[in-house]
Amino acid sequence: MKASLSYVLALFPATLLVCLSIAFAQQGEPTFSDVNKIFQARCDKCHSGSRPPDGLHLDSYTGMMAGAKDMKIVVKGDPGKSELVKRIKGTSKPRMPKDGPPWLPDADVALIEKWIASGAPE
Repeated sequence: MKASLSYVLALFPATLLVCLSIAFAQQGEPTFSDVNKIFQARCDKCHSGSRPPDGLHLDSYTGMMAGAKDMKIVVKGDPGKSELVKRIKGTSKPRMPKDGPPWLPDADVALIEKWIASGAPE
């Protein structure tokens, strides 16, 4: 019995690594649909409709890519240069969402950054 338990315990880290690798590989790159769930929950109440602030529509892919009246908010492939990321992290003002805190959870910010880094696919 001790030999069997030792064998199982010895294989556990490798098995866990394989399972995690498979899970991450199956996730793929996020799409607008993935990040749009965040926008629907926290952004669309202001950034939708006929008169959103600065003309910025976050309720559609087309609206997001069009940006605000005076700037693009997403730089495909570069989340660090994207105003959207700067606003939700608070490095550019005003910090968003404006009704925060609470601000967006780190996992949501990371998902948005990953989406932008992967080219912000529709």
